[in-house]
Amino acid sequence: MNTTIRFAEINDLEQIEALMKRSMKNLGIGHYSAPQIDSCCQFVCVPDRQLIEDKTFFVVITETGAMIGCGGWSFRNKLYAGPSEVSKKNDPLNPFTDPARIRAMFVDPSYSGKGIGSMILNHSEKAAKANGFSRGVLGSTLPGLSFYKGKGWNEVSKEDVVLPDATAIQVVQMEKYFS
Repeated sequence: MNTTIRFAEINDLEQIEALMKRSMKNLGIGHYSAPQIDSCCQFVCVPDRQLIEDKTFFVVITETGAMIGCGGWSFRNKLYAGPSEVSKKNDPLNPFTDPARIRAMFVDPSYSGKGIGSMILNHSEKAAKANGFSRGVLGSTLPGLSFYKGKGWNEVSKEDVVLPDATAIQVVQMEKYFS
């Protein structure tokens, strides 16, 4: 399979959102209930323009032009996918004292297990390290948990995140020191 990874662009927003929702609707089955998946599609599967503007968000494209993966990292305080939160969450982190954030990783269900997530995570970890960060943190939804564990990420804690419609989903906080 011939793919290209590149920085996401603002004109990719519609495709990114469709990919996020397609991924959650399919890969979320067995991890979350149907109402939880619907709520995630509404409140979590929303591209963060700030990541694209910061040039820290990647998309993977096939040779036919299909978008099959997205995700990235951030030097800002926000940890979760979804619409922007309080402005303080967009404050820049200090790479000497703070961990980078791995953000909004989604893979097309047809390409799950084919190295797309690994490509995006590897690019994100290398970029964060190149920007002075020695470790990263992320909030994994349950469908991604075994993937991140397999890539050397360690579970720190579990929490129930309450979405704006009062639906709670379990998210696992993870961290990794970059080598």
